[in-house]
Amino acid sequence: MGKNIKILICAHKDSRLPQHEYFCPIQVGASLTSARFFPVLDNTGDNISDRNPHFCELTAHYWAWKNLKCDIIGLNHYRRFFDFHRPFPAFSPDRSFINIDSFLKETYRFPDLETLLNDYDIILSPKRHYPYNVATQYAIFHLVNDLNLLKEVIQHLTPEYAEAFHTFMYHCNAYSGYNMFITGRKHFDEYSQWLFSVLFELEKRVKLSAYPDQARLFGYLSERLINVYCIRHRLKIKYVPVIMPLEETFQNPSNLLYTLRRLKNDLIYKLTEL
Repeated sequence: MGKNIKILICAHKDSRLPQHEYFCPIQVGASLTSARFFPVLDNTGDNISDRNPHFCELTAHYWAWKNLKCDIIGLNHYRRFFDFHRPFPAFSPDRSFINIDSFLKETYRFPDLETLLNDYDIILSPKRHYPYNVATQYAIFHLVNDLNLLKEVIQHLTPEYAEAFHTFMYHCNAYSGYNMFITGRKHFDEYSQWLFSVLFELEKRVKLSAYPDQARLFGYLSERLINVYCIRHRLKIKYVPVIMPLEETFQNPSNLLYTLRRLKNDLIYKLTEL
Protein backbone atom coordinates (compact mmCIF):
# COMPACT_ATOMS: atom_id res chain seq x y z
CA MET A 1 0.00 0.00 0.00
CA GLY A 2 1.38 3.41 -0.99
CA LYS A 3 1.95 6.28 1.36
CA ASN A 4 -0.73 8.87 2.08
CA ILE A 5 0.27 12.06 0.23
CA LYS A 6 -1.30 15.50 0.61
CA ILE A 7 -0.18 18.69 -1.14
CA LEU A 8 -2.01 21.71 0.23
CA ILE A 9 -2.97 24.54 -2.11
CA CYS A 10 -3.41 27.70 -0.03
CA ALA A 11 -5.87 30.35 -1.20
CA HIS A 12 -7.56 33.33 0.41
CA LYS A 13 -10.08 33.67 -2.44
CA ASP A 14 -11.98 31.47 -4.85
CA SER A 15 -9.55 30.24 -7.48
CA ARG A 16 -9.37 27.96 -10.49
CA LEU A 17 -7.04 25.12 -9.58
CA PRO A 18 -5.54 22.05 -11.23
CA GLN A 19 -6.95 18.68 -10.23
CA HIS A 20 -4.98 15.81 -8.74
CA GLU A 21 -5.65 13.23 -6.06
CA TYR A 22 -2.76 14.62 -3.99
CA PHE A 23 -4.03 18.20 -3.99
CA CYS A 24 -5.90 19.50 -0.95
CA PRO A 25 -7.15 23.07 -1.52
CA ILE A 26 -7.45 24.93 1.77
CA GLN A 27 -9.02 28.31 2.48
CA VAL A 28 -6.72 30.41 4.64
CA GLY A 29 -7.94 33.14 6.96
CA ALA A 30 -11.32 31.40 7.10
CA SER A 31 -12.06 32.71 10.59
CA LEU A 32 -11.90 36.28 9.28
CA THR A 33 -14.62 35.99 6.63
CA SER A 34 -18.01 34.39 6.10
CA ALA A 35 -17.16 33.52 2.48
CA ARG A 36 -16.60 29.84 1.78
CA PHE A 37 -15.11 28.44 -1.41
CA PHE A 38 -13.20 25.28 -0.40
CA PRO A 39 -14.40 22.40 1.81
CA VAL A 40 -11.17 22.44 3.84
CA LEU A 41 -10.77 25.49 6.10
CA ASP A 42 -7.84 26.57 8.23
CA ASN A 43 -10.11 27.47 11.17
CA THR A 44 -11.04 23.92 12.16
CA GLY A 45 -9.43 21.86 14.89
CA ASP A 46 -6.24 23.26 16.40
CA ASN A 47 -5.60 26.38 14.30
CA ILE A 48 -4.22 29.92 14.04
CA SER A 49 -6.59 31.07 11.28
CA ASP A 50 -7.21 34.48 12.88
CA ARG A 51 -3.48 35.29 12.54
CA ASN A 52 -3.51 34.90 8.76
CA PRO A 53 -2.87 38.63 8.05
CA HIS A 54 0.52 38.23 9.73
CA PHE A 55 1.28 34.53 9.14
CA CYS A 56 0.02 34.22 5.53
CA GLU A 57 0.16 30.63 4.24
CA LEU A 58 1.59 29.50 7.57
CA THR A 59 -1.97 29.23 8.90
CA ALA A 60 -2.43 26.35 6.43
CA HIS A 61 0.97 24.93 7.40
CA TYR A 62 0.01 25.01 11.09
CA TRP A 63 -3.41 23.47 10.40
CA ALA A 64 -1.80 20.61 8.47
CA TRP A 65 0.75 20.02 11.22
CA LYS A 66 -1.91 19.77 13.90
CA ASN A 67 -4.81 18.18 12.03
CA LEU A 68 -3.71 16.35 8.89
CA LYS A 69 -2.62 12.72 9.02
CA CYS A 70 -0.39 11.81 6.09
CA ASP A 71 3.05 10.41 5.32
CA ILE A 72 4.20 12.97 2.74
CA ILE A 73 3.05 16.58 2.88
CA GLY A 74 3.59 19.65 0.75
CA LEU A 75 2.57 23.27 0.47
CA ASN A 76 1.71 25.12 -2.74
CA HIS A 77 -0.16 28.36 -3.44
CA TYR A 78 -3.11 29.02 -5.70
CA ARG A 79 -0.79 30.88 -8.06
CA ARG A 80 2.48 29.02 -7.42
CA PHE A 81 3.03 25.33 -8.13
CA PHE A 82 6.03 23.08 -8.45
CA ASP A 83 6.65 22.50 -12.14
CA PHE A 84 7.48 18.83 -12.53
CA HIS A 85 6.47 18.87 -16.21
CA ARG A 86 9.35 20.74 -17.79
CA PRO A 87 13.10 20.11 -17.81
CA PHE A 88 15.15 22.20 -15.40
CA PRO A 89 18.66 22.62 -16.83
CA ALA A 90 21.35 24.38 -14.84
CA PHE A 91 20.98 28.16 -14.71
CA SER A 92 17.41 28.14 -15.99
CA PRO A 93 15.01 30.61 -14.30
CA ASP A 94 13.69 29.59 -10.91
CA ARG A 95 10.13 30.41 -11.98
CA SER A 96 8.07 30.84 -15.11
CA PHE A 97 4.67 32.29 -15.95
CA ILE A 98 1.81 30.70 -17.83
CA ASN A 99 -1.71 31.76 -18.75
CA ILE A 100 -4.09 30.02 -16.37
CA ASP A 101 -6.30 28.71 -19.18
CA SER A 102 -3.30 27.03 -20.77
CA PHE A 103 -2.17 25.74 -17.40
CA LEU A 104 -5.51 24.14 -16.59
CA LYS A 105 -5.69 22.44 -19.97
CA GLU A 106 -2.59 20.47 -19.05
CA THR A 107 -2.83 17.38 -16.88
CA TYR A 108 -0.89 18.08 -13.69
CA ARG A 109 1.45 15.18 -12.99
CA PHE A 110 3.62 14.36 -10.02
CA PRO A 111 6.67 12.11 -10.17
CA ASP A 112 6.84 9.13 -7.84
CA LEU A 113 7.18 11.24 -4.70
CA GLU A 114 7.76 8.27 -2.45
CA THR A 115 10.77 7.17 -4.50
CA LEU A 116 12.01 10.74 -4.92
CA LEU A 117 11.92 11.34 -1.17
CA ASN A 118 13.91 8.18 -0.62
CA ASP A 119 16.73 9.92 -2.49
CA TYR A 120 16.13 13.44 -1.14
CA ASP A 121 14.95 14.83 2.18
CA ILE A 122 12.89 17.70 0.85
CA ILE A 123 11.72 19.40 -2.35
CA LEU A 124 12.14 23.18 -2.51
CA SER A 125 11.98 25.94 -5.09
CA PRO A 126 15.33 26.83 -6.70
CA LYS A 127 17.39 29.44 -4.94
CA ARG A 128 17.23 33.02 -6.13
CA HIS A 129 20.62 34.77 -6.16
CA TYR A 130 21.39 38.33 -5.02
CA PRO A 131 24.49 40.55 -5.13
CA TYR A 132 24.48 40.76 -1.31
CA ASN A 133 23.86 38.41 1.58
CA VAL A 134 20.41 37.24 2.66
CA ALA A 135 20.33 39.54 5.69
CA THR A 136 21.00 42.59 3.51
CA GLN A 137 18.35 41.46 1.04
CA TYR A 138 15.83 41.24 3.89
CA ALA A 139 16.80 44.67 5.20
CA ILE A 140 16.29 46.22 1.76
CA PHE A 141 12.81 44.81 1.21
CA HIS A 142 11.50 44.43 4.77
CA LEU A 143 12.24 45.67 8.30
CA VAL A 144 15.68 44.81 9.61
CA ASN A 145 14.55 45.09 13.23
CA ASP A 146 12.37 42.01 12.73
CA LEU A 147 15.42 40.09 11.61
CA ASN A 148 17.43 41.29 14.61
CA LEU A 149 14.67 40.22 16.99
CA LEU A 150 14.46 36.85 15.27
CA LYS A 151 18.19 36.39 15.76
CA GLU A 152 17.79 37.11 19.47
CA VAL A 153 14.91 34.64 19.77
CA ILE A 154 16.86 31.86 18.08
CA GLN A 155 19.95 32.48 20.21
CA HIS A 156 17.85 32.37 23.38
CA LEU A 157 15.23 29.73 22.56
CA THR A 158 17.01 27.34 20.18
CA PRO A 159 20.75 28.09 20.35
CA GLU A 160 21.52 24.89 18.43
CA TYR A 161 20.23 26.74 15.34
CA ALA A 162 22.26 29.92 15.90
CA GLU A 163 25.26 28.87 13.81
CA ALA A 164 23.12 27.77 10.86
CA PHE A 165 21.15 31.02 11.09
CA HIS A 166 24.33 33.10 11.07
CA THR A 167 25.84 31.15 8.18
CA PHE A 168 22.71 31.45 6.07
CA MET A 169 21.90 35.09 6.79
CA TYR A 170 25.39 36.55 6.60
CA HIS A 171 27.38 34.17 4.40
CA CYS A 172 24.87 33.17 1.69
CA ASN A 173 23.51 35.25 -1.16
CA ALA A 174 20.70 32.93 -2.28
CA TYR A 175 17.67 31.23 -0.78
CA SER A 176 14.61 29.14 -1.64
CA GLY A 177 11.49 31.22 -1.17
CA TYR A 178 7.70 31.09 -1.32
CA ASN A 179 7.30 28.79 1.72
CA MET A 180 6.83 25.93 -0.74
CA PHE A 181 8.02 22.43 0.05
CA ILE A 182 7.27 18.72 -0.15
CA THR A 183 8.77 16.42 2.48
CA GLY A 184 8.16 13.39 4.65
CA ARG A 185 6.33 13.52 7.94
CA LYS A 186 9.45 13.34 10.11
CA HIS A 187 11.05 16.48 8.75
CA PHE A 188 7.69 18.24 8.49
CA ASP A 189 6.98 17.69 12.18
CA GLU A 190 10.50 18.65 13.28
CA TYR A 191 10.55 21.77 11.13
CA SER A 192 7.05 22.81 12.23
CA GLN A 193 7.89 22.39 15.91
CA TRP A 194 10.96 24.58 15.58
CA LEU A 195 9.39 27.13 13.22
CA PHE A 196 6.31 27.89 15.27
CA SER A 197 8.11 27.88 18.61
CA VAL A 198 10.41 30.58 17.23
CA LEU A 199 7.69 32.62 15.51
CA PHE A 200 5.30 32.53 18.47
CA GLU A 201 8.07 33.81 20.73
CA LEU A 202 8.91 36.52 18.20
CA GLU A 203 5.22 37.45 18.06
CA LYS A 204 5.42 38.40 21.75
CA ARG A 205 8.24 40.86 21.04
CA VAL A 206 6.94 42.80 18.04
CA LYS A 207 4.21 45.45 17.90
CA LEU A 208 2.05 44.27 15.04
CA SER A 209 -0.04 47.45 15.04
CA ALA A 210 3.03 49.30 13.78
CA TYR A 211 3.28 47.20 10.60
CA PRO A 212 0.80 48.52 8.00
CA ASP A 213 3.12 47.79 5.07
CA GLN A 214 5.00 44.82 6.51
CA ALA A 215 2.16 43.05 8.28
CA ARG A 216 3.07 39.67 6.79
CA LEU A 217 6.39 39.57 8.61
CA PHE A 218 6.06 35.98 9.86
CA GLY A 219 5.47 34.77 6.32
CA TYR A 220 8.50 36.71 5.10
CA LEU A 221 10.75 35.41 7.87
CA SER A 222 9.67 31.80 7.47
CA GLU A 223 10.77 31.90 3.83
CA ARG A 224 14.28 32.28 5.22
CA LEU A 225 13.87 29.92 8.15
CA ILE A 226 13.16 26.83 6.06
CA ASN A 227 16.62 27.36 4.56
CA VAL A 228 18.11 27.58 8.05
CA TYR A 229 16.43 24.31 9.00
CA CYS A 230 17.86 22.59 5.93
CA ILE A 231 21.37 23.83 6.72
CA ARG A 232 21.14 22.85 10.38
CA HIS A 233 20.10 19.29 9.52
CA ARG A 234 22.17 19.02 6.33
CA LEU A 235 19.17 17.99 4.29
CA LYS A 236 19.57 16.71 0.77
CA ILE A 237 17.44 19.03 -1.36
CA LYS A 238 15.74 18.47 -4.70
CA TYR A 239 15.16 21.82 -6.40
CA VAL A 240 12.09 22.03 -8.63
CA PRO A 241 11.16 25.24 -10.50
CA VAL A 242 7.96 27.12 -9.82
CA ILE A 243 5.25 27.81 -12.36
CA MET A 244 2.88 30.73 -11.80
CA PRO A 245 -0.51 30.59 -13.57
CA LEU A 246 -1.90 34.08 -14.17
CA GLU A 247 -5.00 35.49 -15.84
CA GLU A 248 -2.83 37.62 -18.10
CA THR A 249 0.10 36.43 -20.20
CA PHE A 250 3.68 37.39 -19.32
CA GLN A 251 6.83 36.92 -21.33
CA ASN A 252 9.15 34.53 -19.53
CA PRO A 253 12.81 35.52 -19.05
CA SER A 254 15.28 33.80 -21.34
CA ASN A 255 17.74 31.28 -19.94
CA LEU A 256 20.61 33.42 -21.21
CA LEU A 257 19.48 36.61 -19.47
CA TYR A 258 18.75 34.73 -16.27
CA THR A 259 22.17 33.06 -16.38
CA LEU A 260 23.96 36.36 -16.94
CA ARG A 261 22.06 38.02 -14.10
CA ARG A 262 22.80 35.16 -11.72
CA LEU A 263 26.50 35.10 -12.62
CA LYS A 264 26.70 38.87 -12.19
CA ASN A 265 25.04 38.71 -8.77
CA ASP A 266 27.29 35.87 -7.61
CA LEU A 267 30.39 37.69 -8.83
CA ILE A 268 29.45 40.94 -7.09
CA TYR A 269 28.74 39.07 -3.88
CA LYS A 270 32.04 37.17 -3.96
CA LEU A 271 33.98 40.37 -4.60
CA THR A 272 32.33 42.11 -1.65
CA GLU A 273 33.19 39.13 0.57
CA LEU A 274 36.93 39.44 -0.16
